[in-house]
Amino acid sequence: MRLLKPIFLAVVLFGAGKLLFSQLPLHYQNAVIDWYGRLGTPTYAESPDHFSARDQNAVISENQARSHKLKCYGNLGPAERITAQNDYLCSAHISNAYDNIPARLVTFFFTQKKLSNVRIEFADGSFDQLQDYLARKLADYQRLDQLPGVRFGTDAFGKKLVVWRVQHGYITAQAEATPGQNPIILWTAYK
Repeated sequence: MRLLKPIFLAVVLFGAGKLLFSQLPLHYQNAVIDWYGRLGTPTYAESPDHFSARDQNAVISENQARSHKLKCYGNLGPAERITAQNDYLCSAHISNAYDNIPARLVTFFFTQKKLSNVRIEFADGSFDQLQDYLARKLADYQRLDQLPGVRFGTDAFGKKLVVWRVQHGYITAQAEATPGQNPIILWTAYK
């Protein structure tokens, strides 16, 4: 009898939680699902200046060996691409990246079975940590946005972009934080 009370209480609480969850607005439901998906995920550690146009299968195998749970698919719609040429992607939830910067998601974009873009989304509120890391890590690379007469435009929120030329491509990030938005870095392979 003593054992039945805690089990009954757990079942009731679980049922109530499930009912309340379904009543939440969709963006809160997605936030909870996203948080749950990141629990126990490994740190993403591949340095952004070391990305290269590697073979699709090699990138997938390397990340699976690092215990990243990849979700991969092709037949991408326009909103799922960085460039019109992207034809396949793999994404994985991550809890942090690099210097333990809180992060959410890493997405690998492929074009004709070669890595062409990597997008890393960090957690809201991690902009300053990310900027500090990028300033240290990419200090020896040329900042293209600082060249005279060069303009890279803005992100979707009107914030200027910073762009570094690295070994095998470009790294783009926001120049300033956008409140309520997650900071993102994007690696793009040389064409």
